Amino acid sequence: MIQSRLAGFGSIALGFGIAVSAILGPLWLRDLRVAAPLALGPAIYAVYTYTTVIAGQEYARYDGNVEKFFPLYAGLVAGGAAIAACAWGRLNETAAPIPSDGLRWTMAGIFAGVGGFFALAWAQQIRLVYAGSPPVEYAEGPTLFWTIKLLDFGFLIPVLIATGVGLARQHPTAIRAACGLATFVTCLAGSIAGMAVVMQGKGDPSAEPVMLAVVVPATVGLALMTERLLRSYPRGTSECPPATTSHLSKWQIGTAGS
Repeated sequence: MIQSRLAGFGSIALGFGIAVSAILGPLWLRDLRVAAPLALGPAIYAVYTYTTVIAGQEYARYDGNVEKFFPLYAGLVAGGAAIAACAWGRLNETAAPIPSDGLRWTMAGIFAGVGGFFALAWAQQIRLVYAGSPPVEYAEGPTLFWTIKLLDFGFLIPVLIATGVGLARQHPTAIRAACGLATFVTCLAGSIAGMAVVMQGKGDPSAEPVMLAVVVPATVGLALMTERLLRSYPRGTSECPPATTSHLSKWQIGTAGS
């Protein structure tokens, strides 16, 4: 229960940077089981986002005082990591429910598709840098460019593809990770959509109406699929009895019987 309270207050504080996390605080404080899968994605997103904010700055190139906010950003990264660790530990306490076949295959396709899309898009941008014709993003901030590529190729893309494959095969770890990864991808898509809207509204020359037309509906679709996935998670507090055999996958049943 102490872990839940710490995670609850941490989620409320983390909501300063990510509004959705403020909603998660009361769920942790009430010790509801759905709090863990719902909190995992925004917590990882905080680590991912604020790591790029800290490590991707062109401190010597542009004027500003962003370095004065380092304690805030470092606190958000540490808080996100702590909440993510707590959420993952709570998810491992009981067997995760298996989504319906249609939802499971849909989410598996989304994870593998998003991972493949990022891999191809970033590989193309890196190819342009090697060819001597870097994209605008590289010219404006090479440090941020390589920081994002490092995080995505070193963490995000492998996790997305591995979870997609594991979810298709009903692997227990992938099933546990699916809810958190779904909320993470939804947060990521929402941030890209928000950026596209702002760029379009300001008349930014690099704004692309096609991107806006694609990413906004994609974000809505991801949010709806994530909601369906979370709805399949058992309600009640962590004091509820663990899932019965009927909720276990064939893999888990076979392991238990061996």
